[in-house]
Amino acid sequence: MKKNYNTPHGLMECYENYLVFYLSGSGISGKAAKEILAFASDHYEKRPYVFISNRALPSDIDPAAYKAIDSRAMVGLAIVSESEAVRNEAMVEMDMYDGSFSYFKTVDEAIEWAKTVIREV
Repeated sequence: MKKNYNTPHGLMECYENYLVFYLSGSGISGKAAKEILAFASDHYEKRPYVFISNRALPSDIDPAAYKAIDSRAMVGLAIVSESEAVRNEAMVEMDMYDGSFSYFKTVDEAIEWAKTVIREV
């Protein structure tokens, strides 16, 4: 069952054990990350989930945003984009996240990966 949340920073589509987030701005600060993750935390109520970040354009992600993550709940992170610049950003961000992390060109690929990550938890 899908539920949508219009956060101040973009649309979040929550499914049973993964969400797809569409960033509406050009970046995420530590404060913004806390606000976004509060929506996920309220929705999943301590159940594990995978966060799929669908990024059309490069985004300025503050390293403090990764400190806001509860890796016991958010067990995976996928960055989705066809942009080579976003792919390069994702490779840098990978070192900031402790859980399962991957990069995909399509949301469908990321969803399939998310299902395998959740099965492993």
